[in-house]
Amino acid sequence: MSVQAKQLSSSTGPMVLVYIGDDDPSRGDSHGFKGIGQRMAQKLNGRFHYLEDKHLGALYPGIQISEGLDRYMQEHGRPDILLSRAAYYGGMMTRITPLMMVKDINEGLSEDLLGDSSLVSHHLTPEIFDEHGARFRDHYKDIKTPIIAVMLVNIWDTEQLAEKMVSKCAQHDEPLTVFICSSRRTGSGNYELLKKNIEDRAREKGLGDRLHVEGYNFEKESGKENVFNPYIGLIKEAEHILVAGESLSMVSEPLAAGKRVMVHQSGHSYTKLKKKGLVIDFDDCAADTRFETPHVGPVNVTEDISNRLVEKFNRVAAKNRSPLGWLHRQLSRVKNSLSL
Repeated sequence: MSVQAKQLSSSTGPMVLVYIGDDDPSRGDSHGFKGIGQRMAQKLNGRFHYLEDKHLGALYPGIQISEGLDRYMQEHGRPDILLSRAAYYGGMMTRITPLMMVKDINEGLSEDLLGDSSLVSHHLTPEIFDEHGARFRDHYKDIKTPIIAVMLVNIWDTEQLAEKMVSKCAQHDEPLTVFICSSRRTGSGNYELLKKNIEDRAREKGLGDRLHVEGYNFEKESGKENVFNPYIGLIKEAEHILVAGESLSMVSEPLAAGKRVMVHQSGHSYTKLKKKGLVIDFDDCAADTRFETPHVGPVNVTEDISNRLVEKFNRVAAKNRSPLGWLHRQLSRVKNSLSL
């Protein structure tokens, strides 16, 4: 079993390790670290490694995770750059001692490096969108278009949202699909309630034959084997995208695909993005008009954040190459080993 992403052709550059420990790999922060780590390794002509605790357990069965981590680094080398929230494990991270450690959550990195947390990093690329879009179409061969994607985080007014969704759908003469895609943060029962509300309103308005409701219930399906997660493919294939609830990642990812995002009950103002026409509040969309989503130029801050971190690493690496820098690192390793 390989736990590494595709390695770059040259091994002369630094080793970049994304280690998420036992954190959820589907989290936006996990995807953000993966995307940043891959881009940094590419820019620095280095090696990229991605690692979870379950990988260590499978590679080195019968020993503690901390010992497995030591074994992994003995085989692959110690990383020069570590991206991990597993720093909160305490002493475990002292076994790594990278030149540079990145441990802020997504919005923290955006705020610190770009001065704005409206958009965050992720791992998505045009190639990944194309691949998952094709898989989506293969899985939902008979889906009716246009598709209105509802990326469901957590909301309280499912009836109000359903009423407006169906009212706008009624302005379309052609068959269409509302596809509800819930997430790890969707409240229990929220998905079923919204789906039922939309189906009930569609019947009441006589749209039963024209409006189709599909969905993916993360709470029910996550963790099962061989279950297709449509999220990325849905971003690629949907004509219109609504994010219901607060998720910076779910807003950032469709924008990377070049699609304006409607937001509903978001805790973030998105003032700058609204001025640029990249985000619109669903409350500002008239209920008696068709869904309209203009295509926009892809926006992806992963590249900008990676560039800033590469600049920081180059400064740290230059300093570390000096005799004083080498001595400081050796003393740090000794100090860390004694604190275990």
